[in-house]
Amino acid sequence: MVLSVEFNTHTVLLWAYEGQTEILSSMVLAEHAEDISGSEKLKEALSSLIRGRKIEAISFRILFGGDSFKGPVLINKDFFPKFHKLVGLFPFYIPLAESLLKYFYNVYPDIPMVAFFETSLFRSLPEEEECYALPYVYYREKNIKKWGFGGILHEYNSSVVGDSSKVISVILDKQTTVCPLDRGKPLSISLGYTPLEGVMGRTSCGDLDPGIIFYLMKRFNFSIFKIDDILKNKSGLLGLTGYDLDMKGLFTFYGRDNKVNLAFDIYQNQISRYIGEGMAIMSGLDAIVFSGSSLEFLMPLVYNLIKKISFLGISVEALPWGKKKGILKVTSRNSVIDIYFNYLNTSYIMAQDIKKYLP
Repeated sequence: MVLSVEFNTHTVLLWAYEGQTEILSSMVLAEHAEDISGSEKLKEALSSLIRGRKIEAISFRILFGGDSFKGPVLINKDFFPKFHKLVGLFPFYIPLAESLLKYFYNVYPDIPMVAFFETSLFRSLPEEEECYALPYVYYREKNIKKWGFGGILHEYNSSVVGDSSKVISVILDKQTTVCPLDRGKPLSISLGYTPLEGVMGRTSCGDLDPGIIFYLMKRFNFSIFKIDDILKNKSGLLGLTGYDLDMKGLFTFYGRDNKVNLAFDIYQNQISRYIGEGMAIMSGLDAIVFSGSSLEFLMPLVYNLIKKISFLGISVEALPWGKKKGILKVTSRNSVIDIYFNYLNTSYIMAQDIKKYLP
């Protein structure tokens, strides 16, 4: 049995897999980040998952690896000092991650553990994509550059098509990202130094003229903290519609509410723009792979996206497109560009890939 562990500041998600089959999944919630690591809730969740089964390995999804981790790594005593150095770059997350990883490392000392990083893939970004047009000193000395996100799933999406292909990977999630990959190497990523850049999120603004920030501060006398809250927590789909709903709940109003229509039309256009940008950067395209937790309920939007770019020679199979699991190809044999849907989640991918990194 392989365990997959994902976590943020208030939630730990646990999955158990035997081969390609998911046995169970569990969620642990806490009001405060420091309450998660080693809590009774976590111990109870682990106990109910394991139930006497032998754990062969444990995989961890880590949100940030900086420049220190350029791929999945085995967790050992040398890992923690290296990981601790990232605290200054991600101070709200790294201490929690460090605490949780040490808990598992101490409780299961004889079980191999592998850390998968969502930023590792993008350490091979071309410098012209990684660097912002700011004074160069900020890039070289202060690490202000594109870190990217979603690398685990983007990398897998590229492998779905083939190692020699030009692929655009689209992850439809609360943090939607678009990444063009040429033979598995990322050439760009929609998300930048922070989660604010790129496609707008449920509450985040996405791409924005920075001059708007200074105007709002001057016009309404907003503090930097107020602006930060607006851009991160009051914008995006929430800001445009006024509805404090998750994406699935909000999409049920699409076609019935003008504000919701506008919000999702902007969202769709932003994705289209990044797909076009990716094609230009790669000077071609072999396939587009859609994935992410929002893929299934956003299928009408995805279908419309595909229709808009059908002039590229995309020919899709007639509906219905088959079972919504695993990898599904929806284009016909005579299609110039192939379209795939990847319904696999990150925990499954880590559980299947972990054997590559075990001693």
